[in-house]
Amino acid sequence: MVSSAQRGRALFALVSMTIAVAAVIVFRSAAYARHPELLAWAFTFDLTLTIPLLYTLFIVRGGRARAITIAPVFVVCVAAAARIVPADQQHFLHELRWIAAPLDVVSVWLVARRLARGSGTGVAIIDRVMASEIAILRYGLCSWRTKAPDGYTVHKESGWGAVVGCLLLVIAAESLGMHVLVQHWSVRAAWIVTAIDAYGALWLLGDYHALRLRPTTIEEGVLHLRYGLRWSADVPLANIAALEPVRSEWKRDGVLKIAMFDEPKLRIALHAPVRAIGFGGLWTREIDAIAIRPDHAEAFEAELRRALLGVHGT
Repeated sequence: MVSSAQRGRALFALVSMTIAVAAVIVFRSAAYARHPELLAWAFTFDLTLTIPLLYTLFIVRGGRARAITIAPVFVVCVAAAARIVPADQQHFLHELRWIAAPLDVVSVWLVARRLARGSGTGVAIIDRVMASEIAILRYGLCSWRTKAPDGYTVHKESGWGAVVGCLLLVIAAESLGMHVLVQHWSVRAAWIVTAIDAYGALWLLGDYHALRLRPTTIEEGVLHLRYGLRWSADVPLANIAALEPVRSEWKRDGVLKIAMFDEPKLRIALHAPVRAIGFGGLWTREIDAIAIRPDHAEAFEAELRRALLGVHGT
C-alpha cells in the first residue's frame, strides 16, 4: 500500500520532470523561434520558482522535510535552468543567480552539518563522497597548527613532505601559465582551470596533514592501522598470526600496503581476514596481511612484539 509520503514525493517528481521535459521540447521547437523572450521567461520561472514551490507544497508542508531544505532545491533548479534555457535568453536567470550564490553556501553547510551529525543525505555514496571531501578540506585548511598525536606515521622517512612542496610549486607555475594562456579564449574558463588547480593543491595539503595527524597506534589490544585518509583498519592483536620481515612474495591480493615509495619492511599476517576501509568508506577490501614501512620501524616492531607477547603469552 502506497503511503501519503510516497504519493507526495512521486507527484512532485512527476510534475518537476514534466516541466523540465516540456522546456527542452519547447526550446527546440518552431514555437520558440516565434516567441523566444516570452517562452524563455515562462520556463525560467517554472524551472526556478514553480518547482521549489511544488517542493514546498508536496514535501515541506507534508512534514517530510524541513523548510530550510528549499535552499538546495532552488540552487539545483537554477543550475538546471542554466543548462536548459538558451544562453541568449537567460536575463531573468542572471538575476536569480544573485540569490542562488549565497544559497549555494547554505546548501553546502546543510550537507556538512547533516554529515557531522551522522544523518547524511540519505544516499550512501553521496554521503561517503561528501564526508571524504569535507575531511580533506578540514585537514587542508584547519590543521596547520595541530600537533601530531603519538603513533607511527609512514611519510617522514620517505621524504613525502618535500615531494608535496615540489608538487605545489609545479601546480602554482602550471596554473599561472595555463591561466594566462586560456584567458585569451575565455576568462571564465581560465578561472575554472585555476580553481581546479587550487583544489588540487588543497587536496595535496589535506592528504599530507591526514598522514601526519592519523598515525598507526597500538591501544587496548588492537592495532589501529591508519594510512592518512587513504586506508584504515582495526586489527585485534589476538588475530595477528605472525610478524616478520617482508619477503619478495608480499605482492598479492589480500595484502594491504602501508608504505609510500620504498618497499615495506614488515609483514603482519592475520589468522582471519579483516575489512580495510579506503578513503572515507568509498571502497573496502578484505585483507589477510599487512605490508608496512612505518617511520621508526624498529621501535614499531618492538612495541608490537611486546603487545603481542602480552596477548599470546609467547
